[in-house]
Amino acid sequence: MTDAAAGGLPAPMQDLAPMPTPEDPMSDGPILPAADEEPPRSRRRRKALLVLLVMLLGVLILFTGWYLIYRKPVSELPLPGVTVEDLPHYLFSIYGLTAPTGVAVNADGSRIYATQTEGDAQVIAFDGSGNPVATLKPPTDVAGNHVPVYVALNPTNGEVYVSDRAAGSIYIYAPDGTYLRTFDPGLALKGWAPLGLSFDTRGNLFVTNLGKPFQAVHEFGPDGAFIQTFGKAGEFNFPNGVAVDPTGNVYITDSNNGRLIIFDPSGAQIALVKRGAAAGDLGLPRGSAVDDANRVYVADISIQGIQVYHSVASGDRSPKYIGRFGVEGSADGAFLFPNAVAVDGRSRVYVADWRNGRIQVWSY
Repeated sequence: MTDAAAGGLPAPMQDLAPMPTPEDPMSDGPILPAADEEPPRSRRRRKALLVLLVMLLGVLILFTGWYLIYRKPVSELPLPGVTVEDLPHYLFSIYGLTAPTGVAVNADGSRIYATQTEGDAQVIAFDGSGNPVATLKPPTDVAGNHVPVYVALNPTNGEVYVSDRAAGSIYIYAPDGTYLRTFDPGLALKGWAPLGLSFDTRGNLFVTNLGKPFQAVHEFGPDGAFIQTFGKAGEFNFPNGVAVDPTGNVYITDSNNGRLIIFDPSGAQIALVKRGAAAGDLGLPRGSAVDDANRVYVADISIQGIQVYHSVASGDRSPKYIGRFGVEGSADGAFLFPNAVAVDGRSRVYVADWRNGRIQVWSY
């Protein structure tokens, strides 16, 4: 009788015989892996690593293609289901200006135009690196004082429009700075005081008017013919900046009322950003701009910065606040009375930093 049968302990483990190696019934010996055969687990790891490398290569090709085609940072790449609320960062400043209040830039950023309200009454044109290339002087046949305030570029032909507040006129120049003509608003607007300027994609001109017959915003066709007026008598108090989004909605900074009013292309008011102290509220808004990513920029001198919103073209019927950039001061990225904003087609934002005597360039 064994110990187990007798109720004792099993035999010590060291006394157990080792398990035999399984044998291949088709051979004379045990089954052994081939010397050059890769274990299954290693093969799976190698396949997973290969798949990961292919995916990373695909992402790299996607980002590279996006940049080469659109010349925009990867943060602008539209990804399904992903929304990134980003703000631009400071890039550089353009100096050599006296009290600039207006700025405009062409789509590729190769020409930047800035107004001077003190010293020589003129507009200075810079290349994309900030080097001066031309000056746009008031016409010699217009007597009196000149104060160029805002500037805008006609996207259909590159002509440069400059509002002269002191003369109550809008001057038109060729891209190289050659004076062409003075804009004629028609007899109905005789005695007007044009200030803010903007164009839509069709070449229609939008002008904020501080003079007769009342403070409002007027739209003119590519041929200069009057189309319509936004706002009624008594509605605006110092309408300042005007901008148009890609769908034709018009954004007007009602400066002394501390608000941004949005109209649809027919002239009906559809949205409003009010004056207040909460995040996204306005204080003393000046110039404005809309980029091709449907972001609205408003220069607000009460906070010494730029407020950023989604345009109503992005789906909301009232602008959704994104954030602000800039602080008060004279260091890089700080503002002293920012008055105007412009955007190019490369996700860059240009700000006329009035009392710091410079144009600041920001980028996503």
